[in-house]
Amino acid sequence: MPFKEHVENTLRINPEPTPLFKMLLSALAITTPLIIGHFNHELFVSMFGSLMGLVFYLNDHFDSFFVRTRHLVVTFILLMISLAVGAASVGSLYTVAIILFILSFLLGKSKDYGIELERMMLFITLQFLTASAEVVIKLKLTSLLLYSSIAFLNYLFWAYVIFKVTKHETKLTVSKRATVKKIIAHNRGIKFPLVCAIFSTLGYILAQVFEFAHANWIVGTALIVILPDSYQSIYKSAQRVLGTILGVVIASVILTYAHNQLLLISFVFICSFLMPLGLSQNYWVGNIYIAAMILFFLEIAAPQSTTTHHLAYWRAIDIILGCSIGVLAAIWLKPDIVKKSIKSLRH
Repeated sequence: MPFKEHVENTLRINPEPTPLFKMLLSALAITTPLIIGHFNHELFVSMFGSLMGLVFYLNDHFDSFFVRTRHLVVTFILLMISLAVGAASVGSLYTVAIILFILSFLLGKSKDYGIELERMMLFITLQFLTASAEVVIKLKLTSLLLYSSIAFLNYLFWAYVIFKVTKHETKLTVSKRATVKKIIAHNRGIKFPLVCAIFSTLGYILAQVFEFAHANWIVGTALIVILPDSYQSIYKSAQRVLGTILGVVIASVILTYAHNQLLLISFVFICSFLMPLGLSQNYWVGNIYIAAMILFFLEIAAPQSTTTHHLAYWRAIDIILGCSIGVLAAIWLKPDIVKKSIKSLRH
């Protein structure tokens, strides 16, 4: 395949219909905890509630409301356990590395058995990494659990209201019990799960050794890139880097002039509203809104932090490093991918 076609495949905008009900749900689920936190003067912990709203949206597969609720309840319980375990592991490199290895292995094992289980395992792993990275999460664990619960109930409320009002189409999914039985029965081997666990754990250890402030960003990106097949990993890596850099640049320009908290919350609303549309068009477009939203979250929680500590720059660097680890894992799994890619570029 010529290089021009690779670029076109990476940047192509899919002509999908506007998912208005998803856009409304995303915006209301993510922004409501921030509004509550603003009036209660608890913006830092409410930011975590908003992130949980984002996680619930990305884990919602829009089956019937009962099935969605059951899936989200299981997801919520496991995420809270992961949060507590991560908070208890703060400061212990070996403990975090061992648990990360186990979770990454299970995540790799869930591949090809449905996006529902795979995404749930991915966010459980990311939740653990986030909680284990910050001492403040351990200190504010009770408040974070409270806002996570508020975010969960808020998500179910808006999901129910929007489902009743719009009567949107549902998407049938396979039960978790049936999926787990299928995994046990098939036993497809451990090569991919082992590579997933080794590369993600090595990425975490290297990030700690070289004192990167956000090892969870690096490892999280690596896991997201590793999970697709090898060719898609390279495409996804390029799309994630492009979307992240564009989102970081746009948000950084806005944050140069905008510091009012209510104004920043309105920007979060805009990003969370447009995110589902962007993700339906192309992964890189959706990542523009996600990257910008993350920086708005950080600025809301700690004013001037994005400029003082150059978080925009470090987020871009961490994403690039994570993508590099993910691509290396893809090449390790299929070494001939490099030869095939070079050969395709020559034609």
